Amino acid sequence: MAVAHPYTNRLVHETSPYLLQHAHNPVDWHGWNADALASARRLDRPIFLSVGYSTCYWCHVMERQCFEVESIARVMNEKFINIKVDREERPDVDQLYMTAVQILTRQGGWPMSVFLTPDLKPFYGGTYFPPADAHGRIGFPRLLEALDDAWKNRRGEVEASASQLEEMLHRHATPPRSARPLRIDAGFINNLIERSVADYDPQFGGFGGAPKFPRQTLLELLLAFLASAKTDSDETIHPDSQQGPIEKMLRHTLDALAAGGIRDHLGGGFHRYSTDAQWLVPHFEIMLYDNAMLGWIFAEASQRFSQPSYEAVARGIFDFILRDMTSAGGAFFTAFDAEVDAQEGLTYLWTREQVEALLSPDDSRLFCRVYGLDSGSNFADPHHGTGRPDKNVLCLPASIESAATQLKIDPEELVRRLVPIRQTLLTVRNKRKQPMLDTKILTSWNALMIRALAHAGDKLNEPRYVAAAVSAAEFVLASHASPDGGLFRTSRDGQAKYDAFLDDYAFLIDACLTLHRVGAGEAFADHAARLTRVMQTRFEDPVAGGFFFTSAGASDILVRQKSATDSPLPSGNAIAARALIQQGEIERAGRILDTFSVQLDQNGEGMGSLVTACLDYLRVAPPRSIAPAATKEPALPSPHAQAADVVEIAGVWADDRSLRVELAIANGHHIQANPTARGLIATSVTVRDLEASVSYPVGIPQTFPFADSPANVYSGHVTILVTFAKPVTDAPVVALTYQACTDQACLPPITKHLQFKRS
Repeated sequence: MAVAHPYTNRLVHETSPYLLQHAHNPVDWHGWNADALASARRLDRPIFLSVGYSTCYWCHVMERQCFEVESIARVMNEKFINIKVDREERPDVDQLYMTAVQILTRQGGWPMSVFLTPDLKPFYGGTYFPPADAHGRIGFPRLLEALDDAWKNRRGEVEASASQLEEMLHRHATPPRSARPLRIDAGFINNLIERSVADYDPQFGGFGGAPKFPRQTLLELLLAFLASAKTDSDETIHPDSQQGPIEKMLRHTLDALAAGGIRDHLGGGFHRYSTDAQWLVPHFEIMLYDNAMLGWIFAEASQRFSQPSYEAVARGIFDFILRDMTSAGGAFFTAFDAEVDAQEGLTYLWTREQVEALLSPDDSRLFCRVYGLDSGSNFADPHHGTGRPDKNVLCLPASIESAATQLKIDPEELVRRLVPIRQTLLTVRNKRKQPMLDTKILTSWNALMIRALAHAGDKLNEPRYVAAAVSAAEFVLASHASPDGGLFRTSRDGQAKYDAFLDDYAFLIDACLTLHRVGAGEAFADHAARLTRVMQTRFEDPVAGGFFFTSAGASDILVRQKSATDSPLPSGNAIAARALIQQGEIERAGRILDTFSVQLDQNGEGMGSLVTACLDYLRVAPPRSIAPAATKEPALPSPHAQAADVVEIAGVWADDRSLRVELAIANGHHIQANPTARGLIATSVTVRDLEASVSYPVGIPQTFPFADSPANVYSGHVTILVTFAKPVTDAPVVALTYQACTDQACLPPITKHLQFKRS
């Protein structure tokens, strides 16, 4: 029986599950299309652009608090043209206006809320806005009234601000040019590798602090680094002094990921990230791209290190995808939501009593020991309940070998016994209410999984993985083919739409080349060659080099951007360069490296995929020297550069085992204390290759809009004490991670690595 809704808007005709979630809001939503943009021009109204995605928690919060409220919707409908965008369908719109929000507020995130002139120029933006003024943050209704007043009564100021912001977007869209000679060679890459691993966590594995992401593009870079050979100039890309530490960091991280709660130990997939540094409590979203990249990494690592446990993790990922995220046509769905009935992770959590009710006493004893349920509860819902842990995220608190010793059982026997136990619990779990599955099929994300399945099928001698990759590739190549010989970005229920972007072409080319390499057929090499020609025609910058994200024919985007920075996804320019190298177009790939060489030099820590492309390039060509530009173009300091200026750091040795790390925090800013509130990024100090303990000062409580309780912060002058286990005679490498904030906005978290010499 159909459900009667008091409101229905234009989004009911969309195919995106995220847009369909908003189809019965009282807001008169439009999609991002020609009719909506024409309406804004005809009615001379500003545009309210709301960007999110189906599994975004705070997107759901703002919908419940604002977009479902009739009084707020009435103001939106009377004064604005309201456009809702799924960032996964239109990443170009998302990237452009996210840049605008970051310029305006020095922070970003989703939901993204941006106000545009009818000619698409942004003039105000932010992320989540509350339904009423709170904690010094303007409420959404009052913001709507204020911006409407500005548009009607101070139009000149609004348009001047919008034009200035448009100019800044153009400047940010073009990579900076070199003001000094640069040389892309082994030394350049080795330096980038050192910088990229400077925030390695020697205690828990991984890189950076909480919330902690797997950083797949970095993990793949480290695998490529360990596999790299000598260049034609006989410079060693992988000096012996670096191989050991890099392998240790990589294997420690893979072991931690495999053991942590970020991995679904019953279903096989991985959640998006860990809310803590220990990899224990995940944010429960499951994304196709995360699992594609991690599947590739674990399959590759299983062979490189002859590690059967990594193979088991890889197989768990791929079997989960083929079981739960594969369409009838063979392509792959996008994501599982994080929550059920507005509660994070409800489907995945267990109590010891639930397990004991389902298993025999002996099986229950085994399972609870191996997966940590016999040590007490480890999960407290941050938004519901008492705040005390009352459920369990499954994890492996100790190795299987250690658990087998405690249980007095052979490790191989324990592994065999756990298989049917996990299947029993998974069968029961599948009868619970399941999180929403976003059934969009995205070209680029599918391409990542096609590549991973083909690679794993070859490495693990598993033909069904290659067959699944072939099936998905054939679906995308046929169903996402546009009439003009190009590609569509997305489809759902057989309806394909939106012209594809650089990522879609580059990733699918790379996937086709992988299928050809593993013997899936000559046709895939032909597909790769054809798509490469289309990509070059539609996206390449013939003057400055590199590829734009949007095609030359895009008519509904204000600024075409060109970037090689990784998001969670590898950058399209990096994958394009790697695909060109595979096809023998070495010089064309080299021009991409030239184009982004300054960004590599300045911010290579966030460009792991392009560093991997540099490794590929140096295997087949000599080092490149990039001459300086004739003039130095002005550039805005990046948010990372601004964050670096907030904290000045000095090191004072009290004795040969005690180092005081002195921080001077700029006026008007603070950094998070250690510890701090859950979900925030604590300030942390780590020391490379030396055993040391770190003592942090007590933070000052401060209340923020998103927190239910105060968070502890540092401001002014702060001293962190590092105590080494043994006397130090050298200059240890110390990494400081922090996130600088004001009382209204935060800059991105950064890590500084320093050396403090003993005098």
